[in-house]
Amino acid sequence: MLLFVVIKIFMARIFDVSLGTYKTLLTVKGKTILPTILAFFEVLVWFFVAKEAILIDVDNIIIPISYALGYATGSFIGSYLSKRFIKCVLEVKIYNFNKKVINYVKNSSLENYHINNNLIVIYVQKTKDDYHINNIHNLCKKCIIYTKEVNLS
Repeated sequence: MLLFVVIKIFMARIFDVSLGTYKTLLTVKGKTILPTILAFFEVLVWFFVAKEAILIDVDNIIIPISYALGYATGSFIGSYLSKRFIKCVLEVKIYNFNKKVINYVKNSSLENYHINNNLIVIYVQKTKDDYHINNIHNLCKKCIIYTKEVNLS
């Protein structure tokens, strides 16, 4: 019985916190309808899980641990889902670069870039930023890389 409750609390917290994280990031992007719907289900699930976790008559540390682990796991999954499904473009500015970085930018799949003497500016989908930034860091350890999200519409 206790194991079932612990698993139920853990899974429900993952679900509601993932919804909450995704909802928050959609809201920051200016969306309104979907975050409102997600907020309803997030709070509904949270209410029933919190109620069950509090009303259990067991002095066992495993209940709050499963609750906290579900929360942490839900934050991770919500962030992953947001990065994967919320489309955005990053402007990546590269300072203090070398010729290897210039060659990488020119010969890679990057289509939108600008190179001058002191600065390289590239535009990449958020889903591909880690790949390109890691490659650039591997080519030039002294590079200074600055990123910001931009709206190209």
